[in-house]
Amino acid sequence: MTGIGGWPVGRLSLLAGPRGCGKRTLAQRSVAAASLTGPVAYVDFPSRLDPEFLNHLDTRLDRLLVVRPKSLKEGMASVRVLARAGVDLICIDLPRTRSAGLDAELPHLLHRVAEADCTLLLIYDAEADDAIRYYASMILAFQRSAWVFRRDGDLEGLLVDATVVKNRLAPPGLKRRLIIPYPIP
Repeated sequence: MTGIGGWPVGRLSLLAGPRGCGKRTLAQRSVAAASLTGPVAYVDFPSRLDPEFLNHLDTRLDRLLVVRPKSLKEGMASVRVLARAGVDLICIDLPRTRSAGLDAELPHLLHRVAEADCTLLLIYDAEADDAIRYYASMILAFQRSAWVFRRDGDLEGLLVDATVVKNRLAPPGLKRRLIIPYPIP
């Protein structure tokens, strides 16, 4: 869907949309997949990350570092250090309330990420504001369509409408309806 075969390396990709639209699950699936080939980090501002959920996604937990910063400045400093240390993918889970001051942090952060050839995902609980829109190389907007259930009545996943709102590396505008499956415990 990205037009380049995955997330852009050395750049910021934004997963935007309302709560419950599947962007976190998709980001966590990306973290799980990346952990199979190298070190990954998850900067968990809202402190909602469930390692058990990641374990069901077959995440290599020995290659995952979870950071729970107390402030935006502390979190962005952690991302810069992790990128410089050779982490392959960093996912930043940023709720809407923490975005104040992000526009001042992004230029320094993106410079470090580009130098390190690190993939950076940002999960944002709203539509992207101007600063984030400007710095992101790719923006995917998500909207939940429906819940998907198995025949036995258990939840299988989420039906999501995903749109590539911005893409500096391929044509934007691609729309897809995706099923984001939940792992079977």
